[in-house]
Parts: sequence; structure tokens; C-alpha cells
Amino acid sequence: MSLPTDFVTVRSKNDRRASFLVLFLACGGFASGLGSSAELAMGQDPSKPAQTATDDYKGSEAFEEASKLRVTESTKESLGKVIELCKKALELGLDELDTADAKKMLGAATFQRAQRTLEELAGARLPAARVTKVTGEAMQDLQSAIEADPDLVDAYVMKARIHLLRQEINKGAEALDLARTKLQALVDAGERDPEVKKKLSEVIIMRSVPRQDVDERIDDLLKAIEADPENERAIQLTVESLISVGRNQEAESTIRKFLESDPENEYALRRLVLMLAQGEKIDEAIGFLNEKIEKYPELSVLYSLRGNLWLAKSATGNSSPEDRNAWLESGKSDNDKAIQLDPENLDAYLNRARVCLALKDYEQAKKDIDYLQEKRPEIPDLAFLKMDIAIQEKRMGDAIGELERLVQLNPENRLLLMQLASMYQMDDRPRKALRIVDRLINAEQTDWQALRLRGDVLLALGRHTDAIADYEQAVKNIPEDDDDLSGILNNLSWVLSTSPEDSVRNGDRALEAGLRACELTQYNKSHILSTLAAAYAELGQFDKAIEWSTKAVELGAKEENEQLDQLKEELKSYQDKKPWREKKETEEKKAKPAKPDGGIDT
Repeated sequence: MSLPTDFVTVRSKNDRRASFLVLFLACGGFASGLGSSAELAMGQDPSKPAQTATDDYKGSEAFEEASKLRVTESTKESLGKVIELCKKALELGLDELDTADAKKMLGAATFQRAQRTLEELAGARLPAARVTKVTGEAMQDLQSAIEADPDLVDAYVMKARIHLLRQEINKGAEALDLARTKLQALVDAGERDPEVKKKLSEVIIMRSVPRQDVDERIDDLLKAIEADPENERAIQLTVESLISVGRNQEAESTIRKFLESDPENEYALRRLVLMLAQGEKIDEAIGFLNEKIEKYPELSVLYSLRGNLWLAKSATGNSSPEDRNAWLESGKSDNDKAIQLDPENLDAYLNRARVCLALKDYEQAKKDIDYLQEKRPEIPDLAFLKMDIAIQEKRMGDAIGELERLVQLNPENRLLLMQLASMYQMDDRPRKALRIVDRLINAEQTDWQALRLRGDVLLALGRHTDAIADYEQAVKNIPEDDDDLSGILNNLSWVLSTSPEDSVRNGDRALEAGLRACELTQYNKSHILSTLAAAYAELGQFDKAIEWSTKAVELGAKEENEQLDQLKEELKSYQDKKPWREKKETEEKKAKPAKPDGGIDT
């Protein structure tokens, strides 16, 4: 008769005795002649006096005490007692099952003590000697844990963390490889526990971090996804790594595949939309979100993402004012819906503020900014939005003050410094702008944006020769397909055509630059047509100058160009056979900033 399985796992002395009694009775132990066979079943020689289980396995008592303590206590001191008792039990002797359990308990307790030891490092700044001592103690326990239970994967992982902390890269990699091998063996053996696959994925991610070769790192990360296709961290690291080396198509494919299993994942949705937008596929991105909204009409993030795309679409290309306004209204509507579905969707408030600013709905923009200021005042874009509103309301000092505060927090940020220099230039403080932009160019002499800005500043200061030199350098360094190229060429052509200094003007070069600027803008920008007219006038071709100046005036009237009056004066000059001459020497404005110089080194 087979023994019931629930008796096989009995551990205590009393239960072992009960187990013997059940077996004895089940086999008919009280029947004539069966007593000796029962004794033989327990490994007892019938010719010798009976021995108890405690006599056979002297470590049982220590193991039972360790088991009780393990359940009721978890301090570092109690873990030490459990470890001592387990070692004592194993030394005195246990049966086969108890021996296996005691080793696992010893491994687990030693690992847990290592964890407790390392907790001392969390959030603390300790002397190097103390860090070495703490990690050394933990490492000894981890090694003991592995010796007691070679399958304790967490111990290998923690060893790897310590090695990596010590910059022992190779040793850390070895520990992770051992953990990975053991986990992979479980998976290959048919282990279905999702936690095992998740742990395998995380170990592979850890192994990828110290790799110097980006392709090897990506290979690891792809295997981490294979181990656990739902591991969002693996997806994020893989996608960002692929993008960093220009493998954008693979990154997009990875995100799309992940979205099949997790269609509402915010990271994946945002990243895919951003990739499409950066690839100038705004319409495709809008189409993707349209499909998602049909399936998930209550998902707020979809509307805020689409609202942002409408805003981006309105700022690109040569769209008509009607189209631009329609896209902005769509953007506002989408963000309204996003907020309705989720009043805590801060992106929607931020996007709506931007859209309302573009629609000149300053009241709503301010309301959204105030709400964000209350909820998340650290959002950098808030300062930019407040700055934009201040500019629109002609409060240049307030706008500069907002930007100065941002620069104080990010004193080495080139984009912020460039923006601040531009603002000083707009506020008739070209010398303050020049100090900033000189510093930027000294640090990076091929920065075409800084060169262009310095050219504008020098032009405002009446230093035409220096301005031309900067414009020419900017033209050499700017990418051919950059939208700003037409603006640089226009400014270059203008000063070459209109400078009152004879040594500066160059009609042929002015015409060359002016024509190219017009071609890049499809001859539909009034101020650029005005520059082309000035170049023809400088060459004495007044018929051509009148032709293009007339078109500039007509287009300027349609655009409601603020310089329409000057465009008309230029046309009159050409009709009188006189080329246009212009030289500005801006007098430095004596204005008091929001904070005295903002604490900025300019």
C-alpha cells in the first residue's frame, strides 16, 4: 500500500513518529508476524534496541528551532541566529529531505542578511573605507548563500551589483552570466512562471549595461524582450538605443509590436508619435491616432497627443492662414476633450496653453498656465509660455526676466543663452546680446545659429563688415535643407545692397544671395522680395527693382506686414532711380531687468 503524499513532507519529530505509526498500521503492523517488517521499513535491525529519529539525525532539533525563528523574526540579528542553527543542524546531521531544506534556508537567510547589510548604503554618504567594509561583508554572505544554494539566482544578481559598484566590470558580467544561465535553464525546461521570465529579462538588461559595443548592447536588449515581451523597461531601453545609432525603422517596428500586446501603453504611444513627427510624418501620426481613438475613445492621452500634432502641423510649411487657424482650433478641441476625460492630464493643459497662445486667446492660455504653476511649477515650458505671453503683450522686461531665471538654473544651456541673447537684441540691448553670443561662438565656432545671431547684432550696431563675415560663415555651416537658410541669405543680401559704406556693398553677391533666398521661399515672402529689389537697385537695374518692389508691397498688404510703410518708401525710391540705403546704430537701452542682470555672466 503506497504512503499518502501528504505524509512525505512531514518535518517535525512528532510528525515523523506519527508518520511511522500510520505506515505501521497501514501495513497491518499489529497482525501476527508483521512487526519485524515494519521495523525493517524504518531501517531498524530487529536484533538491536530501537532508536528514535532524534538519535539518527542529531541536527533535527537545531533545524526545527531555526525554522521557528525564520518564520517569526526577520532582523539582521535573528537572521544570524538562523544561519548559525542551520549550519549546526547540517553539521550534526539531517535526513535527506531536511538536509536539502536546511541548505535552502541557510542560503535564503544568508542572502537576506546581505540585503540588510547593504541597506546601510541606501541614501547615505559614507566614507570610502566604510563602503568597502559594508560591501565586503555583504559579498561574504552572498558567496556563502551561493555555496549553500547554488540555484539562488538573486544572490548572483546582487553580487553583480556590488562588482559593478566597485567598477569590477568583468566580475559583474560573470555573475550575471551565471544568473542568466540558471534562469534560461528553467525556461528551457518548461517553466511557465511569468516571474521567472521577467527576472531573466531584467538580468539580461543588467548584463547589457556595461557593454561598450552598442550593437552588442542592443542584441542583449532584444533578447531581454524575447524573454519577456511585456517588459516595458526593456522596450524603452531597446528603442532609445536603436534610435541613438540611427536604426529608427527597427525602433519603430519594436514599438508597434509592443503596442499589439499593450495597446494603451503611454510610453509606446508617445514615442511612436514623436518618431513620426520628427520624421516629418505628421499626417501619418495623426492617422495613427485617429485609428487609436476609434478603438479607445475614452483614452485621454490620445487626444492630447493629437492636439499637439495639430499645433505642429500649423507651424510647418506654407499653409494658408485659414488652414493654420483650422488646425489650431482642432488642437484646442482635442486638448479640451483630453482634459474632460482626465482632469489631471497636465500635458493637455500645457498643449492647450500653447494652442491658445497661437490663437491669441491669452485669457485661456493664462488660466492653463496658472493651473500648471499650481500643480507642477517646475515644468520648464511654463517660463517659455509666460515669456511668450509677455512678448505678445509688449512686456519685454517681464519676458526677459522669465528667461533670465531659466538661465540661472541652466547656466551652460546654449539654447537658453541663445534665446536670451535674441531677447536682449529685440529689447534694444545689442551689447548685452553681443557678450553672450561672443561667448557661445568662442566655445563653438561653427555654430551657424550663433553666427547668424551675432551678424544681426552687429548689423544693429552698424558694424556692417563684421556682420557680413558672420553671415557668410553661417551660410557655409548651415545644412542646405534648413528653413533658416533663406533668412540668413536675405540678411546678407540686404546689407550688401543697402549699406551706405561703399567698401561694403557688393551688388553681384547681393543679387546671388537674394535670388537664392527667393527660390527657397517660392517668391512668396514680402520682405525677401523687398531685398531682391534692393539688390537690383544697387546694380542700377531699376526696372527690375520696381517690378519686385511692387510685388513686395502687394504681398505685404495681404500679409498685413508691419513694415508696409517702409516697403512703399523703398518702391518710391526706386521709381526715383535711387537705390535704398540703410544703416542702424542702435543705442543701448538702459533698462532695469527683473533681477539685476539675472545673476548671469554676460
